[in-house]
Formats: sequence, structure tokens, C-alpha cells
Amino acid sequence: MRPPRPSLVLLLLAALPLHLSAQRVNATFIGNCAFRIGLEDWTLFTDFPYQPGYSGYDPYEMPADLASVRGTALITHGHLDHFDSSRFATTRLDLIAPFRSEAEQAEALSRLEDRGIYVYPQATPHADMPHASYIVTIRGRRLYLSGDTEDPTHLLASRDLAVAFVTPWLLRTVHAQGKRIDARAVVVMHHEAATVEGLDLPAPCDGCRFIIPRQGEVIELFR
Repeated sequence: MRPPRPSLVLLLLAALPLHLSAQRVNATFIGNCAFRIGLEDWTLFTDFPYQPGYSGYDPYEMPADLASVRGTALITHGHLDHFDSSRFATTRLDLIAPFRSEAEQAEALSRLEDRGIYVYPQATPHADMPHASYIVTIRGRRLYLSGDTEDPTHLLASRDLAVAFVTPWLLRTVHAQGKRIDARAVVVMHHEAATVEGLDLPAPCDGCRFIIPRQGEVIELFR
């Protein structure tokens, strides 16, 4: 069989979906556990919108363009420092959360899959309410969102992570167990803005980027 002509190869490359192109994927740290991850014509938010200032965590202003943003909110659980239903009602976002019905979850997950974004919720323990951690696969890269769980079992069983978003107490538990996180980058969340300089945390992985972001900081996740 003859190889395709160069002109045909170029035509096929031009026809590839945009989500397979090589633009940077960035995450903006809104505060607490909330990040805004931009994906061309779709946006992922994590644990957003939450109630500003709840339990002393970061206040913030709702993004000025939020009314026109198409995207999905990935919520780990229903505490107000992770999800504020009244604020969410003012958005156009889809919702994936452990307190939604299986049918509602399946619809939102399917819409993401149509865009080449795959989300895998995992029930993880936290307090006395339903809680989920997430693996999100984008362009073959895997993100891990731990939420508030105190149990690192699922995180430590996850392999070849591009980025893990984790809390300070989960990092300390991993360190106390003498374990390492299999990730190329680890981003710390659920810290107050005033404590960034004073956080003394053990490096959780070998040769990875270790980032404790300031509120409003933009992090390049991958290309």
C-alpha cells in the first residue's frame, strides 16, 4: 500500500479536533480549592463557586465574564468552602458532584467526553457527607483532584499523573507514611492566602514541580 501524499497528510492534520492541538493548558488559582482550567472553548472549574470567606478561606470576586462562560464545575463535596449553590445558580456551568443523581452525573460526564475530556469520580472519605476525588484526562494527560479527603489511598494508587492538586494535610500524611506521589507536578490547595510564605511542607514527589500558588496565580499545567 502506497503511503499517503504529503498534501493529504496536511489535510488530515488540519481536520484534527481542536482539543488535540498543542496549546498550553493553564490553571488560574481562584482561592481555597478553586481553579479555573481553560480548554479552548470549554472551561473546567474545581470546587467553585464557594462561599467567599467561609471558615476564614480566601474571599474572591466572581469572574466578570462568568455569565458567558461555557464549562463544567467539578465539586468534591457540599461544604460551603467548596460549593455555594446560590452562586452556582447564576452560572451556565454543568455540574459534576457526589450529591447529584447518577443520571445527572452521567449526562454531564457524557458532554465532557464529547469534547475529549474524561472525568473519573472516586468516592473518598471525608467527614459525614458524600465526597469524591477526581482523575481528569485531557489529551492523554491525567490530573488528580483530591478534594478534602484525609485518606491518600486512591491518590497513591494513581500512576503517571501530570498534575496532582492536594491539600497540606494530605501531603503530610503521605510523608508520614514514607510514600511518594507519582506526578510530574504537585499543586497545593486549601491554604489561606496569608499562610503561603509560612507553609513548610515536605516535597511529595521525585523531581517534580512543587507549587504553592498565590491567589490569582496562573500555572501552566502542560501543552
